[in-house]
Amino acid sequence: EVEVLSQRLVGERHLSLKLRHQGEPVDGIWFGHTDPLPGRVLLAFRLDVNEWKGERKVQFLVEGAQL
Repeated sequence: EVEVLSQRLVGERHLSLKLRHQGEPVDGIWFGHTDPLPGRVLLAFRLDVNEWKGERKVQFLVEGAQL
């Protein structure tokens, strides 16, 4: 279970997420999903490394949610 701290649409087809998992902040992206998530949700995800402007960060690639 994760806490959804913030969420926004990216490119009108993807959901960019700021999450808290086990007390730690983590970014997430859900490609092809646009519906907003509740404040707490169970997610199925894969770990990924996002590299942007020379910075590397772990992110969740979301594959599904149990609402």
